[in-house]
Amino acid sequence: MTPANSHRTFTLPASLTPAHRHWLALTAILLLTLLLAGCNSEPAAQDAPASQGPAITENPLIDEVDAYAFPTPTPAAGESPLEEPEEKPLVVVNTQGARANLRSAPALDAEIIGKGNPGSTWEVVGQSEDGAWYQVCCVQGAADAEGQPTTPAWVASSVVTTTTGVPELAAVNADPILEDGLEATWDVDWECRSDRCAVQECKATVTATADSPDQQYLQVEHNLTWDKACFDDDSWIFEVDRYTGKERTGDFATNFLYSYWVGSEPEEPNGVYRYSHDQGIAVWCTDEEDVEIEEGDGWTTIYEGSTCHDVKTGALVLLEYTKRWLYTGEYDGNTYNRAYFGDSETLEQRLVDTNIEMEFVTPVEK
Repeated sequence: MTPANSHRTFTLPASLTPAHRHWLALTAILLLTLLLAGCNSEPAAQDAPASQGPAITENPLIDEVDAYAFPTPTPAAGESPLEEPEEKPLVVVNTQGARANLRSAPALDAEIIGKGNPGSTWEVVGQSEDGAWYQVCCVQGAADAEGQPTTPAWVASSVVTTTTGVPELAAVNADPILEDGLEATWDVDWECRSDRCAVQECKATVTATADSPDQQYLQVEHNLTWDKACFDDDSWIFEVDRYTGKERTGDFATNFLYSYWVGSEPEEPNGVYRYSHDQGIAVWCTDEEDVEIEEGDGWTTIYEGSTCHDVKTGALVLLEYTKRWLYTGEYDGNTYNRAYFGDSETLEQRLVDTNIEMEFVTPVEK
């Protein structure tokens, strides 16, 4: 036999129990449903593998950016491109003692992400089409190279005064990027690379639907259905900001297994996903990432893989990972340190249908 608990039922850490499953993506749920069967003989331990997760940009579903034609925005008839104003406009909070709310979107029901005291000043980077809101920079988020916050916010024009030329700024599209009636479908291929698996391979479908009228956060319900009942079906919910495309808990920031909704324009496109024979989706694919989860009794599961996201909405388009088990401890007189016994799982999840307005592009005619 292999060391105790090899390929038996694993349990999630307390922070990832089913009570929190509405925060979990498909791959986290697989920790409960994709379990290897018991083994019959003791294999030789191998050194813990170096990072061997799939290089997602080498996936045959991902093409080079220059193989596709990207739409180029042009001014409407009779209009000319707006020039950058010589002096950047500023807004100053002019409330009488009260603090101004800074929101994540140009709407009174949008999340408050900051406050501004009377006299606080920000640079204006845009405005809503109706002029009722200014987009200002910046109030929070990861710091830039100079230590300044990087996240813009929206402030009502009624609680600020301006210093110069705001009407000369181009209007910022304040419409939500994710609408009610959202639908998306991903196909899943799972495979076990071990002779000791009870199930060698299985297919599944994940569907996402949302209908949350008049709310900033869409309640996006995901349903996982396994072909031929290979594993238990499951479902979970993400709360996603319809204006930014970001999942509310932010778990994707530290764990690529949660990366369903990472927000609009995460990075410049570095590939194009083959959505259909005559249409692609401009995507940003991450570098290889890894996640380790301590399972107890000396066992550690390690996930290595990558994700690709639509650059317009940040929605998940493609996910790949390899999962392995490592053992640390004493067994049968031997000492192991992150020993790998050669068993692994692979998973690929790919978008096959959606009504989301993604960054669709067309192949360049040759």
